[in-house]
Amino acid sequence: MNRNYVDGTLITLVKLIIIIPFGTTYLALIGYIGVQNPRTDYFIFAFFYGLFSSLLIKYIIDSNKRRFIYDIKHKRIKPILNFKYTKSEWILFIQENLTKRKNKHTIIVLCIFFISISLILWGYNLKNDGEFALAVGYNLLMISIFWGIFSYRFSISPLKHALDCPLREIQCFKYGLVLMNEYYIIKTFSYMKNVSLNKNHNKHSICFIDETKGTSLERYDANRIMKFTLPIPKEEKENSRKIYTKAFRSLLTSK
Repeated sequence: MNRNYVDGTLITLVKLIIIIPFGTTYLALIGYIGVQNPRTDYFIFAFFYGLFSSLLIKYIIDSNKRRFIYDIKHKRIKPILNFKYTKSEWILFIQENLTKRKNKHTIIVLCIFFISISLILWGYNLKNDGEFALAVGYNLLMISIFWGIFSYRFSISPLKHALDCPLREIQCFKYGLVLMNEYYIIKTFSYMKNVSLNKNHNKHSICFIDETKGTSLERYDANRIMKFTLPIPKEEKENSRKIYTKAFRSLLTSK
């Protein structure tokens, strides 16, 4: 994202000071209950405490996204591209992304869940020597539950609602792609490195190339390149070259 949507050192430190106590307290609480007092009422209390903590942490982390949407609503930033789709094109695009998200989060939740159950069973079999396995297992179990809840609520459900929305419009910014019906960010960009034009039979699309900067343990660059393809509406297919040129120039000049 642009410097306007990236926290400085001080803000990052403040966020960590708030987030870390909630996270560590919750992990310790679940571990203690799992090992010492595995009672249903304790787990219910821990669930609601974890739900509150997770929502608070998400609210803190998403502050830049809220600022991004605020700037869009008040027209402080201009889109690189603006696509409006027919109903059939819209349903095809949303359904494709919805399926990808469902598959991705289902695999993650099931993997964490089965690992947690394995650790819990192993911990009980070890009896007095299995406390660490129980603590980790119960924590992973709760993580799998929260991952399922949050992925559905904030990643899958918005796309399901978008299927039937009357406003079938996507605005493309240097910092992300936004479904304009509810100002939902379908994709964020850390650093949009480039755009390209893809032509596949009768389908034309714009490919956004995003780079996430990082450093390996050996102090080498460990940047990740991610691609996100956005179909060009059929009505604008003949202008695909102009659309690409506009996007490329906007990428170079937009702030």
